[in-house]
Amino acid sequence: MTALLRLTAVLLSLLCATLLPAPTGAADTASPAIFLVAKPELTDPNFAQSVVLVVFPKNGGPVGVILNRPLKLTLKETFPSEPQLKNRGEHLYFGGPVQTNGLMFLLRLSPAPANAFPVVDDLYLSGDGQLLDDQLSRPDGKVQQFFLGYAGWAPSQLDFEIAEGAWYVVPADSETVLRADPKTLWRDLLLRATAVKA
Repeated sequence: MTALLRLTAVLLSLLCATLLPAPTGAADTASPAIFLVAKPELTDPNFAQSVVLVVFPKNGGPVGVILNRPLKLTLKETFPSEPQLKNRGEHLYFGGPVQTNGLMFLLRLSPAPANAFPVVDDLYLSGDGQLLDDQLSRPDGKVQQFFLGYAGWAPSQLDFEIAEGAWYVVPADSETVLRADPKTLWRDLLLRATAVKA
């Protein structure tokens, strides 16, 4: 087992059991994916001015990745001994404060891959090393974005944070995930969220 597979195996065990379904489809989710848009008064340094893409596993708390925290690190710099990653120049994003040595990724795929959470349309979120290896070994592999770490909440914790006024909630859409500029994403979604509230 490669170091990347060991790393993502640990990440998978920490996420929740639903990341390990029968290999016939994506992991089940209880609700549609959302964007959490940090309210201006949210001062937690992990999440201030952040936009978090969140999925809702059926048997666990919400899991997400921060979409607007690009890092100056590339895959090849971060995982130089991984055969599938050592020549990859894609930049990483800070996904969240949990398991920051673990790799999460967004990919587009049809049919639905095993060990991945559906996000919207043909977009999925995963931390499965074998799925990543399979995609990177194909010339048409469709990995869209890579993240170090993730954000996670206990089942009722996120509801409490939203009720306390830490976050705006906006329905997730693939156009925003795949094409938004991380430099303006928080401001753009903040405008969208407050326009809905007005």
